[in-house]
Amino acid sequence: MEKRSGNMATAADSVATPKKARTALRRAPAPKEEPGHEAVAGEEPTTLDVTLLAPDALECPLCSAPFEAAIFQCNNGHAACRDCCDRVRGTCPSCRAPTGAIRCRPLERAIAAMLFPCAFSAAGCERRLRISEKRAHEAAFCQHAPCACPVPGCAYAGLSLHDHIRDAHQGNGDGDDGAAVGFVREAMVTLHRSMVFRVLLQMSDSRGFLLANSGNVPSGRSLSLLSLGPRPDGDGALEFTMVVRAGGETGGALSLSAFGPVPCARRWAGPEHLPAEGFLFVPDAYWSSSGSVSVTVHVGAEVGRGAAHGRSPRNR
Repeated sequence: MEKRSGNMATAADSVATPKKARTALRRAPAPKEEPGHEAVAGEEPTTLDVTLLAPDALECPLCSAPFEAAIFQCNNGHAACRDCCDRVRGTCPSCRAPTGAIRCRPLERAIAAMLFPCAFSAAGCERRLRISEKRAHEAAFCQHAPCACPVPGCAYAGLSLHDHIRDAHQGNGDGDDGAAVGFVREAMVTLHRSMVFRVLLQMSDSRGFLLANSGNVPSGRSLSLLSLGPRPDGDGALEFTMVVRAGGETGGALSLSAFGPVPCARRWAGPEHLPAEGFLFVPDAYWSSSGSVSVTVHVGAEVGRGAAHGRSPRNR
């Protein structure tokens, strides 16, 4: 009996032990947070300082453009952007397996969680941007990006384009395409048909503008305005009003006008690139016998709210 009861006790012990273990696991206290790292709502995310040894690791291997949105992979793990998947017609060029149907979610999440320095950080920009914001910031918004001088033969590209044009190219406005005209709120210039552009310097805001004169339209010329530099900070916008009077007479009865938001660019693309909108068509009949018209340009930031809400340039 003692032996049997001993065997029964041993069996009972062997059965009871797992139950105690399961109970202990259910009641185990949650691990404590390290001092200073308690979970708090709205806590700043953890920052990791990462050195990327292979800069092309975050680029599409087919087009070398940075991964920005959807990333796809074939069954063998070769990644490509959406445009390249369409271009190769759904066939991975590395292994010939089908591609374009499987998203590479881990890489998408990793890139979306990263902040990148601006390409012009060496010039003073301290912004850190998501990859989806980086291209637009560097192209149009960065206040530390260099701007190129539009005057033919001038190789200047820097952060003080307004001062450079004022010191190197400003004139009385009647000599050549490179003669810049200074103004405060409104500029009045005589534009000849042979002039490809006129440079207008706004002294109050230290901004430079290009009054472009394109001949890529039949039976007339196309005038447009371009701001040479980044877009204004914040939600502000620049808006222009342009008035052209026939025959170069400032008091002429015949006039044309246009208004709208001013596009911004760090480099002028050239007279052959006619803007799709925002230009004023001036028929041949408006040009004087000497081939000139009088142009008045008004630029202001306080009326830019219409441009910020998507209002398109209009002709009157």
